[in-house]
Amino acid sequence: MAYKPEKKCRCNPPRKAPRWISWSRHNPGRRYYACVDAMHGGCGYVEWHDPELPNFFSDLIGDLKDEVWRLRGLGSAARGDDECPVLANAGHEEAISNAIEALQVQLKEKGAEIEAPKGNYMNVVMICIVFVLGLVVGKMAVY
Repeated sequence: MAYKPEKKCRCNPPRKAPRWISWSRHNPGRRYYACVDAMHGGCGYVEWHDPELPNFFSDLIGDLKDEVWRLRGLGSAARGDDECPVLANAGHEEAISNAIEALQVQLKEKGAEIEAPKGNYMNVVMICIVFVLGLVVGKMAVY
């Protein structure tokens, strides 16, 4: 609350009013001063710090904010949350099931790609173990 000049509310005794940021649809990002106790009634003091935005800008900022929230919702669905409104549409069930099947096929292919070198590495490790054991047994036979 370090700003000059101080804005005092109409409470008794007057107190320094904090500066807030409005995120309403009509005043997005617009700063204002309000009574310290505004959340609990207070004295009703409100004064705008920033000039009013043209309707175009307030609508644009509101639309961008809505789009961010929509995209965050899609991101949460990708993580497995059940609150995604896009995937809940009944008309898209067939497309969604086809996409799931395609992703499962891709997952199986990737799994097979990973398993193939894993088998080769196991063979190399076993050969190395047999070789080392042969060296140890050979050295023990010499002594």
